[in-house]
This record gives sequence, structure tokens and C-alpha cells, in this order.
Amino acid sequence: MLDFLFMINKFLVKKILLSFFSKLGFLKYLHWKNRHKICVLMLHGVMDNDHKASWNPLRPQLSPHELKRTLTILSEFYQFITVDQAVGIIEGKVPVIKNAMLITLDDGYRNNLDYALPIFGSFGIKPVLFVVTGNVDSGLPFMVDRLDYALQQHLGNSLSINYAGKLYEFDTRSRKSLQKSYKYFRDDCKDKFFDDIKMNQLFNRLAEIIEKKSGKSLQNICQNDDWSALVSWEMLRKETKEGNLDVASHTVEHLRLDRIDELNILSQLKKSKLRIEQELEIKCNYFCYPNGSYNDLSIKKLKEAGYRAAFTTDVGMCSVNDEKMTLKRFNFPANKNENELLYLLNRSSFFRSKAKCINC
Repeated sequence: MLDFLFMINKFLVKKILLSFFSKLGFLKYLHWKNRHKICVLMLHGVMDNDHKASWNPLRPQLSPHELKRTLTILSEFYQFITVDQAVGIIEGKVPVIKNAMLITLDDGYRNNLDYALPIFGSFGIKPVLFVVTGNVDSGLPFMVDRLDYALQQHLGNSLSINYAGKLYEFDTRSRKSLQKSYKYFRDDCKDKFFDDIKMNQLFNRLAEIIEKKSGKSLQNICQNDDWSALVSWEMLRKETKEGNLDVASHTVEHLRLDRIDELNILSQLKKSKLRIEQELEIKCNYFCYPNGSYNDLSIKKLKEAGYRAAFTTDVGMCSVNDEKMTLKRFNFPANKNENELLYLLNRSSFFRSKAKCINC
């Protein structure tokens, strides 16, 4: 109870302070001070929690209503630009556009096209979608969604799995407890695995074992599931030809580049780039690091593979002459008012931080 009251008081104090700074003109001053920089936002799935579906993922997705509401506020302060314009400005080849904002979409969920793209179009926004080409080819869901769905089939029951000499336990007593338990499992795996290929194998093997218990698998319903379905090449061809969308690489298998060896890094980069160029008949110049993970070797290999720029999850704005292989972004700032938005997107001038990709 005391913790709850403390959180409430902290929230109210923050609201009051931001309102005070706004009246002084400080928030708009920060925004003006950053007018020559580029603000890049990232988001993943876009779906409504009230949508009628057979399940609801444990990981959050942005609602279309909240997307439109936030963009309405942002459109008063920013000019939306394309990825080509953004990188051109950073390279010094395109004149600076004041208060420029780029929208990026990670992973390649189909709901980005079905529910988000019409909203983007109403604001004149052409986002860039970073796709995982192996999943686009197979049409199969991401491993985190597959295991999520499998676990939810056992809500209300205890769930323990013995695999490879280790016991894996998930708290499936309620949705809330499972949400916490599954997040802990994902975070723990990311910390302890230094080989992402082996980590992927673990996720998929656990999903297989749990699916046998319930007789249900997300792979069987994915094509008709608005939460987990992925884009197809046919859909991407249509949107790119109509000029509604740019498409770029997010690897072949969503592997963290700092957790695989040199040969696999180059393979992930070259194969995904080639696949996009073959299917869409466009030049694939841009890349987004899965989970925001990179190192010096992956940057070197990106350049060897012929990419022009790459985006991280490091928080901050982009400026002319920035290192193009480590461009910064912000998580899409949902459920914020005008003052909070101006503060969150401009405070990096004074504070440096690194964001976690909440949907990775």
C-alpha cells in the first residue's frame, strides 16, 4: 500500500513539475533547441486489446486509437520524414528539415499494415518497416509469440518442463503471474545465452513440448491471427509500389549480432538484404539491430554487406555527421500528454540512457 501511494505521489509531482516547466516555456525551449536534430520513433505491433481474437499476447502492442492520438499531438511539433531523407540529412547530403521525425516499425507484424498504415497515411507518414525475412518466407510466428501462446493454454495449472537436464518452471496461476514469469524467463535467457542460435532452439523446443500437452499451436492459427501474423512479400510489394512504406532488414532469423559468430553475422546481413531486393525490386540500404544489440564486429560486417545506415535502441536524437551504423531511437511514447511528450523526446540533450526494446 505504501509503495502504491509513493508511486501516485511521484506521478502527481512529475505532472505538476512538467506543467510548471511548460508555463515557463522551458519544454518548448528544449524542443526549439533540438530543432536541427532528427527524432526517430520505434514501435512493433499495433493492435487493439478489445479486438475479438482467440488469445491476447502477454507482451503489449500499441492500440490504433493511441497511435492516432499521439501522432495528432506530435504532428503539431514535428515534420514527418522518410528514412532516405533522415539518412541524407545525417550524411549532410540533404538540407536539414527542422523538427524532423522518422517512424520505424520493427519485426514485420501484419497488423502494422492492416491497422497502423492507414493511420500513418492520414498524417502523410511513410514509415520504414524492418522485416525478419526468414519469418516472412515461412509465415511462421516469432518464437517468443509461439511460446507465449503455448504457455497461455495452461493458465490456471502449474507448469514444469524438464529439458536437456534442466527444469523450467512457469507461474501459470493467472495471466498476471504468467506475464511476470515469462518476462523473467526471456530476460534471463538474453542475459545468459551467448549464442542466439542455441537460445532460439530452446524457445522452440519448450514450445513443442508444451504444445504436445495442450494439442494447440500458434503455428496452426498464425495465418489468421491478427496478433502474431506476419506480412507477406505480396503485401510488401503492393505497399512499396504505392509509396506507402519503405522496407529494410532486421536479419533472417532475428538473431542478436553480438551473440553469433562472424560467418553467421555476414550470412544474416547478406541473405536478408538480397531477399528483400529480389522480392521487392528495391535497394535495401538500411538495417535495424535485433534487440538493439551490436558490437564493433557487426558494424564492420554491416559496412562490408553494403548497408548505408543502421538503427539501434540507444536513446537519443540523431544529428548531422552522426555515426550512421549506430543511429539512436526512442520507444514510441504512448499514453503521454503534450508536456510529457516534449519532455521525453527532448530530455536526451541533458540525460543519456539506453532503452530496452519492450517487445523483443
